[in-house]
Amino acid sequence: MKDLEGKVAIVTGAARGIGLDYALRLAERGANIAICDLNLQSAHEYDEELNRLVDGDLEKTLRQWGTDVILEQVDATDRDSLRNFADTVHQTWGRIDVLVCNAGGGGNFAAQRPSEIEESAMHATFERNIFSTIHTVAAVAPYMKQQKSGKIITISSFTGTMVLGDGHGADYAVAKGAVAHYTRCLAQDLGPAGITANAIAPGFIASGQFKARLGAADPKRLEEWINMSALRRLGTPEDCADLVEFLAGPKSDFITGQVICIDGGITRSAH
Repeated sequence: MKDLEGKVAIVTGAARGIGLDYALRLAERGANIAICDLNLQSAHEYDEELNRLVDGDLEKTLRQWGTDVILEQVDATDRDSLRNFADTVHQTWGRIDVLVCNAGGGGNFAAQRPSEIEESAMHATFERNIFSTIHTVAAVAPYMKQQKSGKIITISSFTGTMVLGDGHGADYAVAKGAVAHYTRCLAQDLGPAGITANAIAPGFIASGQFKARLGAADPKRLEEWINMSALRRLGTPEDCADLVEFLAGPKSDFITGQVICIDGGITRSAH
């Protein structure tokens, strides 16, 4: 059943990785898909990511379920570019039903302890995560208000809900904590217009980039991360896409203002 048929979904930062999984899942459920990314060719950086594409082509991959597609290169920290992108999407399809604010990432988990954060690093991490989310919502929310419906899904992190070990990775953790609380505020703001807003908070997810850059570089640390989970495994992009699919669809209509951890049951600090 394509319960999103005729709907329109925007996914930011979705040219590869978990964001692409979100876009593919929503396309499979019938939604027309608009993707913006700083680099639309970023899947070509990792063989595992590239091998997922149909004939190495992002647009062809998204169109395999017969949905329409818009692809634009956009910097999610640029408020005006995001507004122009949202305008293009609305002019093309006349509506925007789902927004997944996936663009983000970064942070220095090795060095950024709370008492030692470099101001430039904090600004950069906040720009990529909380401000990109705020700018994207500001670009899309007016259209959802007009139609009195919409589903907004933001991406926090389990690090925004708990402290890792000695507090390292504080720039990223604080930024993702801000995303979580912004989403709670957003739900109260937009609820009267029939719009829901929820955040997902992934744990350690084995995306292509994660395995190529982090998992392979430090097998001992990878084992520690696996053992943090009650289920004793890394998450998969599909695990996260399952949750995004649920929050984007009609079965979540009475759920808003929630921050949902998808981390395999991480309940203790890492050391």
